[in-house]
Amino acid sequence: MLPCLPLATIGTLLGQLPAAYDMAMHGKPVPLTAASLAQKGGEWWALYALGTLASLVLWAIVLLKQQRIAAGVAVAPDGAAAPGAAAMPGAGAMLARLPAIVGFCLASFVVVLLVSFPFGLLAALFAMSPGLRTALVLLPILATSAAVSLGWPALVLEGRSSLAAVAIGLRLAVAHYQRLVLIVVAILATLIVMVILAGLATAVVAGLASAAGAAVQGSLAAAIVLLAAALAVLYLSAFLLVVFDDLRARTRAARDV
Repeated sequence: MLPCLPLATIGTLLGQLPAAYDMAMHGKPVPLTAASLAQKGGEWWALYALGTLASLVLWAIVLLKQQRIAAGVAVAPDGAAAPGAAAMPGAGAMLARLPAIVGFCLASFVVVLLVSFPFGLLAALFAMSPGLRTALVLLPILATSAAVSLGWPALVLEGRSSLAAVAIGLRLAVAHYQRLVLIVVAILATLIVMVILAGLATAVVAGLASAAGAAVQGSLAAAIVLLAAALAVLYLSAFLLVVFDDLRARTRAARDV
């Protein structure tokens, strides 16, 4: 994972361009609500689009690099194969695949929306406890998002089209839904632990740097949060790669039986 950390960090940092713009313009982070988004100008949306697209390309390269490392093949910093190794798409190829990456994200959003909308409608129309209403809204979103995310390796590693990649993810999820539930629980548990550890690290560093002033404390805290987010991206990417390969192998084995 560590050889991929610089790319993951840059990708995570680029995704924060809109937040940096808000800090520069307003002196503080601006919460993202429907009202605040309606007031955003063209510069903010341009930075949001640029940061999102750049992050997606870099995260795709991270997945390529992780796959190469797992296969025991040396890779260059941009994810391309090192001299003497079999050719593999690098940054230029990923930029060429950007329309397919955007299409995959849009198709995934539509699938998640279509699946979760009926549950959200039920939560809005019928009286129920706040906990049940929250679960009824969030669980379908979480389950469908996990299902379509299985198509990301098919898109990046196998060069599938946007719709084909989403379809592969859904088929794998339906065929192995019990295993997918366990995987999602494991991922959530690990991410919760990572958030707790990041919070503890931030608190300890802030306490140690209290004599240096609030500016230094804020900078150190931001650096820890950025590093934690980059590590989370690496973890999720590696986990997704392993799960995708495992479910594909199980599916092929079941067909051969």
